Amino acid sequence: MTAPHDEVVNEGTRRVVGREALRRASRMVRQWQADELEKQTLARDIAIGLAILGAAIFIAIRFFY
Repeated sequence: MTAPHDEVVNEGTRRVVGREALRRASRMVRQWQADELEKQTLARDIAIGLAILGAAIFIAIRFFY
């Protein structure tokens, strides 16, 4: 049979471990969100670059031919 003191210790341990697990999960989510934002910015920059390149090629073809 477990002593009441042991139950208090076990409950406190579970609480501490649970909080740390939530903090770790929160950090993982924040990092994932930052990574997704970085990918979104990169995709936007690539799209803008391709649009400018396409416009430049179109103008060059129309101007030289």
